Amino acid sequence: MNVKITPGKLTGTLQAPLSKSHAHRFLIAQKLARLQGNGNESASDVPSFSQDIEATKNCLVQLDKKKPFLDCWESGSTLRFMLPVAMALKKEAVFLGTGQLPYRPISPLKEEMELHGCSFTMKNSPPKAGNRHMEICTVRGRLTSGSYRLAGNISSQFITGLLMALPLLDGDSKLELTTALESAGYVDLTLDVLRDFGIKVNIETSPQGFYIYEIPGNQQYIEPARTTIQCDWSNAAFWLACGALGGDITLTGLELSSSQRDKQIVHILEEMGAHITIGDISIRCHGASLLPAEVDVSQIPDLVPVLAAIMSLADGTSMISNAERLRLKESDRLRTVFDFLSRLGADITDGGSGLSITGQPSLSGGTVYGHNDHRIVMAAAVASCGCNAPVIIRGADAVAKSYPEFFDDFTALGGNVQEV
Repeated sequence: MNVKITPGKLTGTLQAPLSKSHAHRFLIAQKLARLQGNGNESASDVPSFSQDIEATKNCLVQLDKKKPFLDCWESGSTLRFMLPVAMALKKEAVFLGTGQLPYRPISPLKEEMELHGCSFTMKNSPPKAGNRHMEICTVRGRLTSGSYRLAGNISSQFITGLLMALPLLDGDSKLELTTALESAGYVDLTLDVLRDFGIKVNIETSPQGFYIYEIPGNQQYIEPARTTIQCDWSNAAFWLACGALGGDITLTGLELSSSQRDKQIVHILEEMGAHITIGDISIRCHGASLLPAEVDVSQIPDLVPVLAAIMSLADGTSMISNAERLRLKESDRLRTVFDFLSRLGADITDGGSGLSITGQPSLSGGTVYGHNDHRIVMAAAVASCGCNAPVIIRGADAVAKSYPEFFDDFTALGGNVQEV
C-alpha cells in the first residue's frame, strides 16, 4: 500500500494504542499459567491488535502440540521470547519467520541454550523476495537449569526470554549480565509481568555493577483475576510528536508509572519547548517553536525514528547517540531514518552510532520508502506535519506490524491521507 499525505496540523483526542511489548509478555505468562493448570478461564481475551501479537498468539497455540511449529512472522520479540520458553517445555520445536526475521541474529542466546541442553540446526537459506514463511531453525533437547551469562547491551529480548523460561525448569538458575543493561525498561516490564503471575526473581549486582538474576526452579505461573494490557508509549510518541509540530493532541489511557522507558518522550518534548499538560487520565501536547536536543537512546531505541523527525524541524542542531543496535531491527534503522528524512529535505548525517540533525523551519516533502518497517512509516507521517508539499510513503502497510489502525487514527485527527 502506498499513501499520499497532504501536510497539515493534527488536532483532537485519541485513546492511546495498546502496548505490544506488554501484551507479548502477558500472553506468554497467561499460556504458561494455563498449561500448569493455574489459569483463569473467565478472564477476558487479549485482542489481536497487531501482526506481532497475532504471531505470538499463534505460537502459543502450538505449545499444545508435541512438536510445535512456531511461525513468528516478522516479530523479533516472538522469536527471541519463544526460543527458551518452548524449549523449557518441549524436546523439539521448529521456528519460522518472514521478511528479515530469518536473518536477524539469535546469538548469543543460541550459544547459551546450547550450553544448557539444546542443539540448533540452522537453515541458512538465501534471502527470498516477498513475505515467504521460511524455516529459521529446528531446536532439539530440553533446556536445563544452571548458570547463564549474557551481555546486557545486545538485546533485552534474550534476557526476557530466559527470565520467562527459567522458572519452569527443575533446578534453580542464575542469569548473570556481563555488561551494563541497555533497554532496561523492557526487562523491568518483564519483571512486572512475572510478579503479576506470582513468579519470583531475586536481583543482585556484580562487583562491576551488572545485574545478576537468581531464578528459583519449579515455580508456578498463576494467572491474575483481571486482564489489563497497558497502553503503548512507543506508539503514543508519534501522536505527541504531531502535537509538538504545531498540532494539539490529547492522549488518554497512558500510565506515567509504567516501566516502559519510552515515556521519556514527554520529558524530551518538554525540554525541546513543546507545551505538555498532564491530567489525571490524559496527556496533552501542543506546538511551539522547538529547540534542539541531545539524546542518548541506549534505553529508548524505539524512539529514534520519531525523535529524528521532530529534530529535523527544531531550531538548531540535535544529536542522537548510542544507537548502534538499531542497525539490527526490521531495517537498519539508522540508515533508513537517514534515507527517509534526506528524501524529505532534512539536513541529517549518519555518524555510525548515531545521527546529527540540523533543523529547518520546514521540509520539502517528496516520496519516501517504508523499508518494511512500521516505525519508519509512522515517523514519515509525523514529518509530513512540517512539510511544504505532499509526502508519498511507499510500503505504508508496514504499520500493520504494530499499529494497523495508524492511518485511520491519523485521519480522525484531521490528517489528509489518500491511498495511491
